[in-house]
Amino acid sequence: MRKVELLAPAGNYETMVGAFNAGADAVYLGGQGFGARAFADNFTNEEVIKAIQYAHLHGKKIYLTVNTLLKENEIPAFKEFFEPFAMAGLDGAIIQDFGVFRMIREMFPWVELHVSTQMTITGEGGAKHLMELGAKRIVPARELSLSEIENIHNNCKFSNGESVEIEAFIHGAMCYCYSGACLFSSMVGERSGNRGRCAQPCRLPYKSGKRECYPLSLKDMCMVDRIPELIEAGIDSFKIEGRMKKPEYAAGVTSVYRKYIDRYYELAESDSFEKGKIKLDASEADKKILSALYLRSEIGEGYYFRHNSKDMVTIDNPAYNGSDENVLNTIREKYLTGEKKINVNLTGRFFVGEPATITIETDGSISESKISVTKTGDIVQEALKKPMSEDDITKQLSKFGNTWFELKDISLDIDDKGIFAANKSLNELRRNACEALLNAIINNQKANGVCESSEGTLSAGSDENDINSHDNKELMNRQDLTDDTDSDRDIFAVSVMNNAQLTSVFKHASGTDKSLRIYADSRIIEFDSNELKDIPSNVSIYVSLPYIIRNESFFDGHKEIREILNKADDLNLTGVLVRNLEELYVIKESGYKGKVVLDYGLYIWNHEALLLYKELCGDDVLKAFNLPLELSLHEMNEFLDSLYNGSEGECDYSLIPEAGLMVYGRVPMMLTAGCVKNTLEGCSGNRGRLSDYGMTNLVDRTGRTLPVTYDCQHCMNIIWNSVPVSLFKKTKKIRRFSDKYNILYRIDFTTENEKEVSEILNAYNGIFYNHTDKKSSEFDYILSKQDYTTGHFERSAD
Repeated sequence: MRKVELLAPAGNYETMVGAFNAGADAVYLGGQGFGARAFADNFTNEEVIKAIQYAHLHGKKIYLTVNTLLKENEIPAFKEFFEPFAMAGLDGAIIQDFGVFRMIREMFPWVELHVSTQMTITGEGGAKHLMELGAKRIVPARELSLSEIENIHNNCKFSNGESVEIEAFIHGAMCYCYSGACLFSSMVGERSGNRGRCAQPCRLPYKSGKRECYPLSLKDMCMVDRIPELIEAGIDSFKIEGRMKKPEYAAGVTSVYRKYIDRYYELAESDSFEKGKIKLDASEADKKILSALYLRSEIGEGYYFRHNSKDMVTIDNPAYNGSDENVLNTIREKYLTGEKKINVNLTGRFFVGEPATITIETDGSISESKISVTKTGDIVQEALKKPMSEDDITKQLSKFGNTWFELKDISLDIDDKGIFAANKSLNELRRNACEALLNAIINNQKANGVCESSEGTLSAGSDENDINSHDNKELMNRQDLTDDTDSDRDIFAVSVMNNAQLTSVFKHASGTDKSLRIYADSRIIEFDSNELKDIPSNVSIYVSLPYIIRNESFFDGHKEIREILNKADDLNLTGVLVRNLEELYVIKESGYKGKVVLDYGLYIWNHEALLLYKELCGDDVLKAFNLPLELSLHEMNEFLDSLYNGSEGECDYSLIPEAGLMVYGRVPMMLTAGCVKNTLEGCSGNRGRLSDYGMTNLVDRTGRTLPVTYDCQHCMNIIWNSVPVSLFKKTKKIRRFSDKYNILYRIDFTTENEKEVSEILNAYNGIFYNHTDKKSSEFDYILSKQDYTTGHFERSAD
């Protein structure tokens, strides 16, 4: 029976060793860059390599977190950072960025690709996409139910019949937002969660009405009583959250889960085993240990058995219990005892005229059979004066202090003639034997399937010029990326969420001869809006698909997307705006022939990411993408410059996918399965039903109002920034930018009424089309009437 992996966090080397001592099968850790916990101690480069070696010596695994988004100018540094770990035999990389995924796949194919929960995989569609691209393991969104996870396990299989590996959280803190989709800290606190620097605004108090509370602070997860159900659902790796926490936390939590995982398999080995029959309840003593290790004052079971609930939120107090010093001391004494060394015995033969020979053998504690190596050194000389004693030789051969081994016994066979061997020669012989034994042990672990990664040489695809030039040349030699010509291509794309906004945009379009693209919310299509039966001739309509789709007991997201695509075809609409990988899967499976535009939530921060999306979508499907909301103008310029100027010769702009730049709109700071309305006011009762969006709001500590859209059909919330991004004062810079690249100006309407839509659209149209100073002043006045932010346009997301 294949056993579930117990995966522990480690913020530093001591924590890693303690977690292994406590029973972890694998540890995930971060280096000095590119990981989602920038404020953890993290490992130096030397420590990561040492950790890989130590883990493999003991039959364990190391996964490196490279789960942040990568800017274009960071690509060379990332390659330099990652290479030594790959060459040292790193078992797997936990990845968010499509570009990082592609680079590791092409350059270091022996390193397993693990998809981070930051990629927001919400079903079998997204999982199948990543499998197709080379992923070995998926860490799905924390919001998925156990039945959804089991569905991925049952339906996502490789050609050999094995399911994709599923890694799922079982213990620790919970984010309120779908991981990877949270821009809250970035937009409000200037610390990006997608760059490992989240300031945790979800743990702050907010007001709803007159009441101040903590509606976004989820209880910590503790699944120790649910181990049988999680194993039987097909989860392959149990992940403990907490790389920012102390060594005692990692070791203590690991030890408790190790105990009950082992107990499950002991019971499962009986002849009477039957799936679903084993029940385990942790003892009160063990639960006390867990609660004494930095858990919040209230704990829950996450989303495994519910879509959302008021009971999941620490409404009144998000504080930690703190820790119990007695528990911490016990854990320190038991597990934080330093590296475990492997006991070995040494035998040696030293005869005149023969090479000095030693054999080092393990005692059988790390494998079913003993492992031994024999090494020979220099020819043994006959002593001319005082011969070496057995103690002299033993002294040199016993120096194992800086190795992974501890010498328990030594036996030497020495020539009676009297011998001489230089101390330097003996020391070198010992070192060579230790290194050979280390490699023999690791190779034995690999042969037994314990450590499956293997060191290698750079693949042919790793050549710097190949990555930066050949692929870009391939990108720009595709002439079917867009059907638009320079003369009739859209300049503006306007996103609307309701019929009133759509009506206002149609009125605007009717008064101009300029081409206009509209991203119409899928609700408008599903409600069979009459507006779509009389579309102005200069307007192209794309359907904005939902932010999140899932196949749940109350709603079939795949079916919804198929029905939307059919209606879009019936209405002769131009294409779709895709917001997640699950939708992209349904689009490909359905054979949809319309244009596909990737929204800004499908992060494309670098040219490598775009190349992987092209591979996934196919050149005949991917027509455009939207620039991320967290890149500055300078960073967007670096990214697009690599696309336009990455190959020799002149570039035809029409061969590059069109890039959308948001010049106006509220940023969706959080996409959540949790519902603010349900938590504070009660459920609408419309879950899973086609219904209009509802609105509520939260007020933060500074008095800013955050609009909250509740989408009952999909049972999710969108928490918007208190003010929109508005770049009307940056038009000169934007024009210079768009003169260089194929840019589409994007305007997103969310909470605006029909009059506001008209005023804002007219003003932006005037700013970009009418360049007189007098006209610009009029438009500036209109757009200055409301508060706004310029977002990350001139400041980096870090």
